[in-house]
Amino acid sequence: MQSVLERIKSIPGRFILKEELSSNLITKIYLCSFNDTQSVIRFDLPVASKLAINRQHEVNILDSIKHLDLAPKILYSDTNAGILIWKYISGSEPNFIKETSKPNSLFDLGASLALLHGSPIPKNSIDIFSNSMLLYENLLQSSSEKLVFKRAMALYEELEKDGARKVFSHNDLHQKNLLWNNKYYFLDWEYSGPNHPCFDIASLVKNFELNPRQINELSLGYKINKNFNPKVLNPWVEFVACLEEIWKIAVIKISTKHQIQDTLT
Repeated sequence: MQSVLERIKSIPGRFILKEELSSNLITKIYLCSFNDTQSVIRFDLPVASKLAINRQHEVNILDSIKHLDLAPKILYSDTNAGILIWKYISGSEPNFIKETSKPNSLFDLGASLALLHGSPIPKNSIDIFSNSMLLYENLLQSSSEKLVFKRAMALYEELEKDGARKVFSHNDLHQKNLLWNNKYYFLDWEYSGPNHPCFDIASLVKNFELNPRQINELSLGYKINKNFNPKVLNPWVEFVACLEEIWKIAVIKISTKHQIQDTLT
């Protein structure tokens, strides 16, 4: 895999790499200047290509929903090189701790999510969620891993029996993927696609550890309160927790396998 400095040589126009914003097993993200515009660049690491995500699909999705103003504007993409540049948006990660939470911030988040869920599922949208579940099933091989996956799938299949219409979902909502600047922006759309509306809602409830009062504020913004009934929502929160555990196992297994292959070559 080429280094970051080697990969930026292929980027056309005026480009200046600045400080690193975040790094994990999948990507490295930096602040940068692209054609004199303050921007953010994401470099995929080798593990990214082994996950059930499609970078061109992500770019197509972001282009099709730009009228919603829920995501940063894409300035440049080279999916073959694993490079994506978007316009920088100043703001902060939301924090819903009781003492610091603004009274209407969860209402606004619910309204933003309702806007996303209420928009048509983009044409040619790939069911990344289902593809990811197939990948995880193939990766989790030990008896304990299979047990975790089997429990998650049994729960999901039971939850889907309610017959709810699938909506266009972000599918990866947590603090790092939300930005607040007088409105909400959702980041990192690689897992977006059709899903049950409760998945995104449960992700917010689980990852921000929302209490009943906060969940009610979120529901007032979303305006479809049936999805916020504890009997409906709690099993979804349990499923999200199971899926996060599965995702961590999968990423570690892929990363370890890649490191072994690098050592052998």
